[in-house]
Amino acid sequence: MRQRLLLIPLFLLALSASAQDSTVRYDYSPRMILKLAPLSLLLDPDATVQVGLEVRISQRNAVQGEIGFGHKGLAITSDDKKNFTDWSIWRVRSEWRHYTGRYRTSNRKNIRIKSSFPLGNYLAIEGFAKQINATKNVVLYDPDPNFPNNQEIINRFVWGSHVKWGRQIAIPSDAPQHLSRVLLDLYVGVGFRYGSTETNSSTSICGCGPIPSRFQAGNSILPSLTAGVKIGFGL
Repeated sequence: MRQRLLLIPLFLLALSASAQDSTVRYDYSPRMILKLAPLSLLLDPDATVQVGLEVRISQRNAVQGEIGFGHKGLAITSDDKKNFTDWSIWRVRSEWRHYTGRYRTSNRKNIRIKSSFPLGNYLAIEGFAKQINATKNVVLYDPDPNFPNNQEIINRFVWGSHVKWGRQIAIPSDAPQHLSRVLLDLYVGVGFRYGSTETNSSTSICGCGPIPSRFQAGNSILPSLTAGVKIGFGL
């Protein structure tokens, strides 16, 4: 009888340890995650259909690559594309990311929830490039041999880099410790971008307004901010 009584506190201790488990578990162990970037289509003036693949390379590290393509018909936001007879865009992104192993931390509430790949907070370094090829109608008051058919040929190339902070979570969850295969990847970042624009004109056409047109011939380097969300599916 005494031995049975001694087992009771051990049993209660085991239950307590189970109830206080602070590790979020992913039901699957994917080495790859297929991703779609909806905001690149819905909100970006240079709208593209963009897909990516994240591949795990170690316990907390992963690499991610993306490719996107767009044309004039995909543009949703209102801008000057109505003046273009032709428009195409390619973009690529590559990223190295390190997962911190933390899912939620609050010192004030004494919350320290850990997680494993592909869940939790991460730091990332991203490189990107974008190529735009376009033909734009121009209004000329005098004939100009530089613009046959009153059209300007534009080639713009942009490259740059961001340092990003992100958080990847699983949705939906039927229980706190059992998460689905569908993921949300949310991030913000800061960096720079360098742009180079070439046209078939030896003279620059005015990009009138407080902000110069990005399609004016020349080179520029600017600070860059990024933020977004991607939808992922563990494979």
